[in-house]
Amino acid sequence: MVHSLGEAGWRTEPPPFESEGKPVDIWKAVVLGIVQGLTEFLPVSSSGHLVLGQHLLGFRPPGLVLEVALHLGTLVAVVLVFARDLGRLLVGGGRAALALLRGRRVRQVMAEEPLARLLGMLVLASAVTAGVALVGERWFRQAFEHPMVAAVMLLVTGVVLRAAGRAGEGKRSLSGIGGADAAVVGLAQAVAIIPGISRSGSTIAAGLFRGMEREAAARFSFLLSVPAILGAGLLELRALAELGETWPAPPVLLPAVAAAAVSGVLAISLLLGVVRRGRIGLFAYYCWLVGGAAVLWLCLPGH
Repeated sequence: MVHSLGEAGWRTEPPPFESEGKPVDIWKAVVLGIVQGLTEFLPVSSSGHLVLGQHLLGFRPPGLVLEVALHLGTLVAVVLVFARDLGRLLVGGGRAALALLRGRRVRQVMAEEPLARLLGMLVLASAVTAGVALVGERWFRQAFEHPMVAAVMLLVTGVVLRAAGRAGEGKRSLSGIGGADAAVVGLAQAVAIIPGISRSGSTIAAGLFRGMEREAAARFSFLLSVPAILGAGLLELRALAELGETWPAPPVLLPAVAAAAVSGVLAISLLLGVVRRGRIGLFAYYCWLVGGAAVLWLCLPGH
């Protein structure tokens, strides 16, 4: 079995289909790409759906090769939507690095370069997530073996989303995010390693609870997804290298990447609009429906 990092969470998977001599169907790859793009960014927990789908529906993960391709597609989606923000962050970070090399003080540079400050907050939040993930790695892996955990955590996600939907409009913009705010959002992203806890939902909710503007909370969450997706992809690439698996032909992978990218762009755009209107709580009903149905099903004899 292979362990890889999915929606900021550990997944336990069998070897890729190719190693078993079974070709990957192009239409199945496209459908998986659409599902990946939607559940990666909408606050419904892709990891929770994966765990429950495996147990209740007999769904089998697509394998590491396709996993890497789908993560690439979702990364493309974030880059497309936030290309301007990411470009400005890189420029601001570069200017700050040059200023520090010239002997300027960190506090002074951060005050003069708001984008460098934002980049620092993203790095801090990512570091908090990584630290918690490393400390709790064994527990997180075990959580993915129990579908009831995913079902119950979907109910918890619904509660969090409902509370976030009722939170008032904060006053803190992206440039005003501080170290404590970043740490709390990073911790929320770490908690989302648990299957059933939505990464986007928990991080946006954490930002709203910290008094961020709705737009700021959503944008910080999506920008924070870039290192999370990159980390997941790197872990999967390392696992692929250890397995020595070959990649399927581009006619299979490219449509899957495109489907994940397009559905990801649509999901990001949809969620941004929902958050701006203060309606993120609407997703709570879906999480309660799926989580509640799963709990009832798992409580039946034989499950």
